[in-house]
Amino acid sequence: MRTLPLVVMGAGALAACSREKPNILIIQCDQLATRAIGAYGQIQGHTDVIDSLARNGVIFDNAYTSCGLSQPSRTALLTGLYPHQSGVRSNSGKWLNHDVDESLPTLGQIFSDAGYNAVHFGKRHDCGALRGFTHKEPVQTKYQDPLVPLNQDSFKDVGTCADAVGFLSDPGEGPFICMVDFQNPHNICSYVGAAAGPHDVAESADLPPLPDNFEVEDWSALPIPVQYLCCNHRRLEQASHWSPENYRQYIAAYMRYVEIVCAQIRQVLNALESTPAGRNTIIVLLADHGDAMASHRMVTKMVDFHEESVKVPLIICGPGIPGRGEHLGQLVQTSTDFIPTLCGLAGIQAPSSLKGISQAPSVLGRRQAENHSYVVSEWHSEYDRIVSPGRMIRSVEGFKYTHYLEGNGEELYDLTNDPGEMHNLARNPRYADVLERHRAMLDEYIAASGDDYRSLQVKVDPKYRMHSPGYPSHIDGYNLWNFCNPSAAPSSENP
Repeated sequence: MRTLPLVVMGAGALAACSREKPNILIIQCDQLATRAIGAYGQIQGHTDVIDSLARNGVIFDNAYTSCGLSQPSRTALLTGLYPHQSGVRSNSGKWLNHDVDESLPTLGQIFSDAGYNAVHFGKRHDCGALRGFTHKEPVQTKYQDPLVPLNQDSFKDVGTCADAVGFLSDPGEGPFICMVDFQNPHNICSYVGAAAGPHDVAESADLPPLPDNFEVEDWSALPIPVQYLCCNHRRLEQASHWSPENYRQYIAAYMRYVEIVCAQIRQVLNALESTPAGRNTIIVLLADHGDAMASHRMVTKMVDFHEESVKVPLIICGPGIPGRGEHLGQLVQTSTDFIPTLCGLAGIQAPSSLKGISQAPSVLGRRQAENHSYVVSEWHSEYDRIVSPGRMIRSVEGFKYTHYLEGNGEELYDLTNDPGEMHNLARNPRYADVLERHRAMLDEYIAASGDDYRSLQVKVDPKYRMHSPGYPSHIDGYNLWNFCNPSAAPSSENP
């Protein structure tokens, strides 16, 4: 595959571009896991276009979302605030998640005020945080794929791609910031529904292997909300009794949705490359959150803070960025760092109210004077029917600490020696000092950010915690979504 020339420039071209404001193209995918991307050193051969961007730029290996759920994550990214600060904690509508306060600066407003044409295509889910962008709602185009079932996620992406290609083919005069929000590989969620329950899988050597951390060695060592995720997450209930082969089929389907969106990303980049504006455009690729991809017997994402869910891809390339496939290891908090970083790359003063760290020095090959000692992720609820709040601290020491209010659950993982997060060390006396340090980090974060975490209330009906711990022990029918639908509630034959 040919290398994208729009990011390969001679010294003369770079000097010319330095006198102009750079354009910025942001490509965000919903539910794209780092494990699915070849540039992150894992599954290969499916993401050539993303890998090409990485070869011409920098790859952040430790970028974390502030929430493993779309609406809180996207709102945080566009405001530079944590979910508890923006007030958007779940995917619920405006009866619980009001639009962000109009006094808060947003990415689109900051760049619009700096003279940029700010345009947005594709998925919103932003609670008003896209203020400052001109948004174009995608038109769905139905089609079929021979390998996987498709729904509106894939249908909308056709329109998003066409809209972005149309703009980038003729972006007009002046600098632009263009955000292209693809739905895929989110279509994997409806795949789980279509493949619910155990089912036969045709023998095939082409099915990908299971991850090394597929099995859970000790369900009782996990916090209660994670033990019983099958009871308030309909996709995990649908997969709770899958065979290992069913999970392998799931991974194959997920990678197919990744391939579909990569083909559309290629079209967008080709359109940009066809214009002179492409020579002065910084390209950013990221995701709002990841996907479990069968780790810990999980599908999609929800509640947990495992690496697969909250560590996200972040790749930046373009004029003035000397990195050529360089991996950067510092901790990045995408929710707070994104706006300061883009402002730094564009030469714009970031609002003083934002507390994130600009990663622009690292991107530009300079010394990064300031780094995070830890980053944070939050969980509240998906749709506020079951509320079981939690917090995560991922420290520069290489440990991850999580705490859930329900049952006072704690986890501590040594990511250096246990990258699959298979051994919870929270009860191991040898790590008592490490545990106390990370508890102190959480307390520090709560105080510094004004987090009301300790005062939040758990809202869980006991019937969602009644079977033996672990998803394979799930009792069919005992799921939040089924109880919300009386016709799907347990029967006398299946109590």
